[in-house]
Amino acid sequence: MGDDMPSTDDQGAAALLSGAAKSFTARAITLPVIAVAGLLVTRVVIDALGSDGYASYALIVGLASLVPFLDLGLGAAVTDAVARHATSDPVDTAAVLRRSQRILVGVGVGIAIAAWLLAAFGIWHLVLGVSANSSVEIAAAVGFTFFGAGLPLSLGARVLQGLGRNHLAVSLQSLQALTALLVVAAAASTSAPFWVFVAGPFLGTFVVAAASWALARRSLQSLNPSTAPAQNAPPQSPTIALYAVPMLIIALAEPVAWQADRIILSHASTLNAVAQYSLVFALFGPLNSLIAASGGSLWPVFARRRTVGAVTSGDVARTTAGFAGVGLLLSAAMILIGPLLVRFMARDAVEVPWQLFWSFAALLLLVAMWIPTGMVLTDPQGLRIQAGLVIGQVIINIPLSIALAARWGAIGPVVASAVAIAVSNCVGWLIFSVRRSTNP
Repeated sequence: MGDDMPSTDDQGAAALLSGAAKSFTARAITLPVIAVAGLLVTRVVIDALGSDGYASYALIVGLASLVPFLDLGLGAAVTDAVARHATSDPVDTAAVLRRSQRILVGVGVGIAIAAWLLAAFGIWHLVLGVSANSSVEIAAAVGFTFFGAGLPLSLGARVLQGLGRNHLAVSLQSLQALTALLVVAAAASTSAPFWVFVAGPFLGTFVVAAASWALARRSLQSLNPSTAPAQNAPPQSPTIALYAVPMLIIALAEPVAWQADRIILSHASTLNAVAQYSLVFALFGPLNSLIAASGGSLWPVFARRRTVGAVTSGDVARTTAGFAGVGLLLSAAMILIGPLLVRFMARDAVEVPWQLFWSFAALLLLVAMWIPTGMVLTDPQGLRIQAGLVIGQVIINIPLSIALAARWGAIGPVVASAVAIAVSNCVGWLIFSVRRSTNP
């Protein structure tokens, strides 16, 4: 029996979580590198540019998290096609890979052109909610040029995820933090212009994408040469739209739902609130990525199970309990250690209220509890359900974030995000349970 065929052991709870455990371990090993590099980057930027300069830096870098939809949802199609390669035509898998990458090459070029046009007309500062400044315009354009260049290569991580090798993609992500630190440190030591500081994280993302794509190509060729992207394949696959369209909706709505906080704060509150939020988010981001990296490994497991049967409520309940336990531990670490690390980063230049740490800790726990349900709802119908849930998050979160940001500053949008995620958790689990009862 081939390695990708389900076995009896595969159906146990331990086997279900084995991929998650590998990804968690990979992230746990690399997390100290990422966290220390991130702390040093924050400190260097604040020392070199001041709190307002750091706020502008964080706004531009954070803007990239608002546009994951620029892959048009094709990553979902690639992950699912590769995950099902053992039970599907390898030519079809190759077709999905080739067509997806061709599309993203065009999108990447378009992003770079649009970024420079916005800079030429002085629009970036309006988007970011900061004072007019040519250095901000150039920095945003340079950053998104690197972003566009790495977009087609980013499919490498989705290939590794589909192959059940998500831990390899996770391990490579430390290159992003190290590259950013190297560039930012060089910029500070040479008194480089603002755009060089901003280029660091974006260049790091490009390096990770390139490394992931190289590793993905090698993994595919060693597994089954006929699925390698270099092989000739039909120009299209009917499976792409089934996954890409709802995933595109999710990718469009999800950042708006609970990752637009910096932009909301810059318009509804103050730059000091943006700096407070960004400092704590520098801790939340690595911890959240630890959970997300583990959850990503569940996608191919659930996808393969659907080809031979179904995912049970027990599977989701066990994984949800496991992720909740991890989320609780990481939330406690955020509350206990976070204030010390923030004081190290900010050197008392920015005072952060303790309530902000508790708010991010609650958000971290809720995100952890959502991941297993989100990963099981990854068939075409499930992705359509998720798209509806994320749109619901937008409807809840945006007006609530604006109202609470004006009243509570940096704490407000985090609380609003936690409320939106909590509602999705409850509704998502209810929908999954109904689907199980009507389709046993």
